[in-house]
Amino acid sequence: MRHYDELLREQRGPFTIVVDKTWEDLSPRDMFEEDDVEEICRKIDNCTYDWFMLRTRVFFMDVELAANYLGGCLYENPKDVLVDGTAEDQIYQTLLEAKQPLIKLKEKFAQVDMDSVDALLV
Repeated sequence: MRHYDELLREQRGPFTIVVDKTWEDLSPRDMFEEDDVEEICRKIDNCTYDWFMLRTRVFFMDVELAANYLGGCLYENPKDVLVDGTAEDQIYQTLLEAKQPLIKLKEKFAQVDMDSVDALLV
C-alpha cells in the first residue's frame, strides 16, 4: 500500500482539492539524459532532490469524483510543484474529469423517489 504526503487541501467552490505525493517507481535513468542522470541519482539518494509521483483529486461532499497522476517529478522542495504551474495544470485536468461523474450523480439523485426511501425506513 502506498503512503501519500499531502501537499495541499483546499476548497474551490463546492469541491475539495487534494494534492499529494508518493514515491516514484520509475528510475530517473529512464527519464533523463545519460550525462546528467548520475548526478541526479546521487542527489535523490542523499535527499537533495525529491523524486515523486504527484496525485491530484477532486471531492464533492467527501466523494472522490476524479483523480490524476503525474510521474517523474523532481524538486529540491516538493511544495514548489504548487507554485510552478505543474500542480495547477493537474488540478485543472482533474476538475474537467470530475464534471462527468458529477453530472451522472446529479441525474441519478433526480431519479430517487423519496417515498421509496421512506418505505425502507418502516
